[in-house]
Amino acid sequence: MGLGWYDASETTMPTLLISILTTSTLVFHWGIVIGLGLRIILKRRARGVAIAWLFLITSLPFVGAVMYLLVGELWLPRRRIRIAKEVRAGLQGMVGRIEDQWELADDQLPELARTLNAQTHAPLGLTALGGNELELFDSCESCTDALVDDILNAQHSVSMLFYIWQSAGQIQRVEQALLDAVGRGVKVRLLIDGAGSKEFLRSPRANQLRKRGIEIVEALPVGLLRMLFERIDIRNHRKIVVIDHSIAYTGSMNMVDPAYFKVGAGFGQWVDVMARIQGPVARVLGMHMGMDWAIEDRISKADHAGEMIKAIEQQGEIAAAGTIAAQVVPSGPDQDEQIIHEMLITLIYNAKTRLVITTPYFVPSESMLQAMVSAAHRGVRVSLVVPKNIDSVLVRHASRSYFEDLLEAGIELYAYTGGLLHAKTVTADHNVAMLGSVNMDLRSFSINFELSLFVYDTEFMKKLRDLQQSYIEQSERIESEAWAERSMVTRAIENTMQLMAPIL
Repeated sequence: MGLGWYDASETTMPTLLISILTTSTLVFHWGIVIGLGLRIILKRRARGVAIAWLFLITSLPFVGAVMYLLVGELWLPRRRIRIAKEVRAGLQGMVGRIEDQWELADDQLPELARTLNAQTHAPLGLTALGGNELELFDSCESCTDALVDDILNAQHSVSMLFYIWQSAGQIQRVEQALLDAVGRGVKVRLLIDGAGSKEFLRSPRANQLRKRGIEIVEALPVGLLRMLFERIDIRNHRKIVVIDHSIAYTGSMNMVDPAYFKVGAGFGQWVDVMARIQGPVARVLGMHMGMDWAIEDRISKADHAGEMIKAIEQQGEIAAAGTIAAQVVPSGPDQDEQIIHEMLITLIYNAKTRLVITTPYFVPSESMLQAMVSAAHRGVRVSLVVPKNIDSVLVRHASRSYFEDLLEAGIELYAYTGGLLHAKTVTADHNVAMLGSVNMDLRSFSINFELSLFVYDTEFMKKLRDLQQSYIEQSERIESEAWAERSMVTRAIENTMQLMAPIL
């Protein structure tokens, strides 16, 4: 056979199969890219989110497509959404009675608080309420001391909602107090996230607590089969305790003892903040706890579904506990608007003199980054405190990719060295404070079920600002000159991770 002629018979069967397989794979890949790309474009996702997903499904053949199908779109089963609407509708009467008694007029709120209050359109629609008393706890030990005392004095009910529960150290004291309460005839309910507390929910200890009378319900259960019917990374990240419908706790602390939790990870002990609340806001927190409980109850078809809601509805008038104005703002994928995100941007744009933010995970949206830069440019002193080391490599690099923009704008940037700073707090000017479960990232703003407490009170703001200052004093300040000396490799990694920031 001459070299100028091609004889198909000389092509071996394996070579032909490889050629066909390669071509088919390539066609299949680009078919998926085009199909999912059109879906992303037609859904009009936020620009950063859309670009990140397009990059992922293009650069990671098939793997990126599977990731998108699993977690690329924010959706819940229709049955859960329907049940949630029905449960909320059943509480509208209670909402009206609370507002009639405790809703504050604009002239009773600071100027910045009026702007935030007018923006509230979360489920239940509750705005700022007066008549509250708040106490701040800056450690697990101080918080659990107060919590144990309140549980030991409970007369009717103790309800708790947490993302992570670990039966160790101080938490064993809480569990024993709960068992003592059950022995007195107190109704004890634990609602615990299925992913965050998977080990505990499957543990012998959880079974022991159930057998001794504590009701434990798994929030958003996880499993391989459920992946086919719901987005499995949507989690209930809230932290709520309600005792006798009159005392409540909320903040950033999971039900774990920092001395025992992830001690081998090398990040130090987790540092959190919690608030103890009495007054109308405690009743509102009980309503949100009751809604989450009732929703999970009805989905699991439990016999005691709705009991907590009925107990809340039977409560009498709320007595004033203090003079503090506060507002509970829930958020989650069952809301169309990113209410916490919107309120934080409003807060940042309207701050006039001072703004301090602490968060473990800082992966801001473009609009939030611009709001912070704008505040600094108009003369607001802005400080951001993040942990020097965090438990997510991807988020750590993505977070650091924003530091250059912040430093160039004159924002004070601090890396906390006293452990893993897990406290999510914001203080603005002289009389607005926020704490809760919300991180400064897309997951908290639009994916997880979260809860934030806005407090409009000068004295409380000062206490939280003092706590933030203690974090700053245990931090290393990041300076522009030193930050600019990072290696090209480090910058490349950080900027690459920034491309993924909208979907982390």
